Order: sequence, then structure tokens, then C-alpha cells
Amino acid sequence: MNVSEMNKKAGIRMILLYLVVQLLSGIIPAFFPEGTGPGVYLAVPMIMFTLGAAGMIILERRYRMVHTFEEPFSPNARDIILWGIVGVFVALFVQNIAGIIEATFLGSNLSSVNTTQIMEIVVRYPAFLLLAGIAGPIMEEFVFRKVMFGLLLDKIGGVGAAVISSLFFAFVHLDGLLLVYSSMGFVFSWLYYKTKNIWTPIIAHCMMNVLAVLLNLFVM
Repeated sequence: MNVSEMNKKAGIRMILLYLVVQLLSGIIPAFFPEGTGPGVYLAVPMIMFTLGAAGMIILERRYRMVHTFEEPFSPNARDIILWGIVGVFVALFVQNIAGIIEATFLGSNLSSVNTTQIMEIVVRYPAFLLLAGIAGPIMEEFVFRKVMFGLLLDKIGGVGAAVISSLFFAFVHLDGLLLVYSSMGFVFSWLYYKTKNIWTPIIAHCMMNVLAVLLNLFVM
């Protein structure tokens, strides 16, 4: 089996894993007896997403999923970490511009339902920040950047791959802020391609999610 076939095989499994994690996170709590505490309900997605994130990493290594433009982490660790940090501020800047455009020309309400719900949960259960800030972003970056962007790159080019993967990234958030989330996805795709390593957008995405929650909790 050649590299391209191995990448597709790994990609399909990552997407299926992502869908299974999302599905089970919603279905399993429905079988809990009435009166079950909210902490138990929240434990299910936390466990599922953590297993999902670990599964993505295992699948990447098992199938040796490496695209032609990628380079290993070890010799480029400093640049990957640096660009991951810089990427947070680039993504925030682009997100704000997209938000202004969306509010001004599309009349969108910039209040994010996702962020609001996450903040309410984190206030009561701080450990939930691990899901929003680490497990969730790892899964999303593997699915939307490693799989979608990576597999589409050679077929339709960097811009086309970034647009399509970013639109899917925006749609799955079901938040109505299509331009805001798409712009974030585009930045993460750019970081991935620029540094040639999936851990750059993962670092940026994790830090951005944690920063967004903390700012909303303690500043705004």
C-alpha cells in the first residue's frame, strides 16, 4: 500500500472516530437514570473526547500519515512552538475583523452560544476546560487540517483546500458565525502549511480556546 492510500485510510478512520465520539457523547447520557448529577453527564464527553484525541494521534502514527509537504516535529520544534503562539494573535485579529464584517454587513449576533455554554460549565466544573482547551482542538485539527486540508492540497491547491476545510470546520460548530469560524480555520490551515507540521495549529487552537474562556470569565 502506497503513502497516498495509507493517508486516505488513516483519514477515513479519523473522520469516523470524530463522528463516533460526537455521537456517543450525546447518546450515552440519555441512558443515565433520572436524577443523575450534571457532573456525571459532563464526564462522558470529557472521557470520549480525551479518548478521541488520543485515538487521532495513535492513528496518525500507526498509518504513518505524512503528507508530501510535511516535516517532522523534532528539528523544527522551536519554530513550531513559536508560530503556534504567534498564531493565537493572528487568529484573534482575523476573527475580530471577520466578526465586524459579519455584524455590519450580515447582521449577525456575535454572541457565541458555544463560548457561553462552555463558560457556564467551566465555572462549575473547571476540569471541563481540558476538553474545550485540549482534547477538542486536537481532534478538530486532525480532522479538518490533517485530513481534509492535507488530502485536498495536492488536488485543488492550498487556497481551495483551506476554504473547504475551513467551511466544514465552521459548519460543525453550529453557531451561526460562519465567517468568524471559517476565518479561524483559514488561519489554522495557513499555520499548518507554513510550518509543515500539524502541531502548530494544534498549539494555536488550544491556546486560543483556553484564552477565550479565561478572558470571558475574568475580564469581560
